[in-house]
Amino acid sequence: MKRSLAAGITLLAVINAAQAMDVEVRGQAVLMSGPVTGIELRVLESTLESHPDINTVVLKNSHGGDARTGYAVGEYIRAHKLNTALSGFCISSCSRMFLGGVQRQYSDEQPLDKTYVGLHGNYAADGSLQAGRMGYLKDWVIKYSDGKANPVLVEQWVHIPNHHGYIAFYHRDANILPGTQKVMLCQGTEDKGKRQEQCAKPEMGDALANGIVTSWAIYPLRDNTQQAD
Repeated sequence: MKRSLAAGITLLAVINAAQAMDVEVRGQAVLMSGPVTGIELRVLESTLESHPDINTVVLKNSHGGDARTGYAVGEYIRAHKLNTALSGFCISSCSRMFLGGVQRQYSDEQPLDKTYVGLHGNYAADGSLQAGRMGYLKDWVIKYSDGKANPVLVEQWVHIPNHHGYIAFYHRDANILPGTQKVMLCQGTEDKGKRQEQCAKPEMGDALANGIVTSWAIYPLRDNTQQAD
């Protein structure tokens, strides 16, 4: 992990990268990337103590991981009135961290067609759906989407039986899924290279209508300044 540079990007070696998400501070944003291993709440708390001017948590290229941590970090972010933004993909428990943001946006760091939030159910170590926990997850998602997530759509994605499946929400301007609301519902059985063709494209509202994001405005991560809605 790189060390801090006085005039540029600061990388925090809070804990060995193999034990937690990578953490990088840029201006008033902290980027968290990689797998969610279970200690990210402590890492985020430590980072904010060292950089009290941070107001945005950017979730970057994470397939998720520990479910409890996803909930806990999302709740912490909301309780501390922080915003969130996306850079690349943010799936599973990472998506719960993202939903914690008061303001939730896509960023300009990566192309919009490669930037999305992916949500699905909770799964056991063997990949089986933990059906008994899906009521809680559904209620949590609706609450943290500020009551906007379509309950019918949420019901579908939290009960995807295959842990490789997910619903993906893209920005309306992404160069992907033409003629749709830029939402892709995958069961996890599709050919990996043909998901755009084979996954369902539900017409139950886009990312903004479902409260996944709060604005179509792009968070200018490369400029380290917040763009107004």
